[in-house]
Amino acid sequence: MGANRASPTAVIDGDGDENENEDVLLLYPIPTSQNTGNCPNDAISVEQYDDDRDLQLAIMASLAPQTRRKRRFIDLDDVVSPPSSSTSRNPSKGSAIREPGRSSNSKPDPTPFTCEICFDVKPQIESFKIVGCSHSYCSDCMIKYVASKLQENVTKIRCPVSGCEGVLEPEHCRTILPSEVFNRWGSALCEAVILAAEKFYCPFKDCSALMIDDGGERDAITQSECLNCRRLFCARCKVPWHSEIGCEEFQKLNKDEREREDIMLMQLAKKNRWMRCPKCKFYVERKEGCLYMLCSSI
Repeated sequence: MGANRASPTAVIDGDGDENENEDVLLLYPIPTSQNTGNCPNDAISVEQYDDDRDLQLAIMASLAPQTRRKRRFIDLDDVVSPPSSSTSRNPSKGSAIREPGRSSNSKPDPTPFTCEICFDVKPQIESFKIVGCSHSYCSDCMIKYVASKLQENVTKIRCPVSGCEGVLEPEHCRTILPSEVFNRWGSALCEAVILAAEKFYCPFKDCSALMIDDGGERDAITQSECLNCRRLFCARCKVPWHSEIGCEEFQKLNKDEREREDIMLMQLAKKNRWMRCPKCKFYVERKEGCLYMLCSSI
């Protein structure tokens, strides 16, 4: 039982396979007194044990800065570069390079075109194609073109190029036409269905509503009312109502004598027995003498 007693030491596992970051400490035996604590008569005192323990901790603390971590070294020559992505681009092959601020799905602007009306170079987004036609026009010119044709009472509008068979349809042009032009075109198409002999417009210039002549009752009914402005007009003469004169006498008047003021003057001349010169159309009044009169304008 005379074997030397080794002081207790702390052992830290340094297995690098399970944990590469564990510290590995070198173990040093802590010397103790020989032949101490081998028998009851030579027991180790508590003070001696505490001193041995303090010495052991001091030795371990002094060795702490010398601990080493297992390091894994990687040879960069052994690293294989990952295969290039299918979306990567090689500038040397002439392919497009992605620029900042531009979407990868964005496409370059198409080739601009020249309008065949104004001859200005416009982007393709402003182009307008006519059905059955290969000519190119800008939207602004087509709006003006349709409006001008409607002013001429043309409802079937063709391509501006002479001899072209392209025809403009209202629904196809609806996306570019202002609402007032589109509605005017629709009204003109409705009017075109009615025969020219069966339609007329309100004779009052500030109304001009479209009306249909029944034809059968033309001679029977003369006084009518416009359904739009509610004013009276002559359905036979197609003029504002002439209450002072009959239709036969009215139609004998020249077109420049059919205004309301002209008719009032005629009524006044008839009442005062004024005579009208058959050549200059001036009214004259005989005061005295024979019936023979000489016009002063001759």
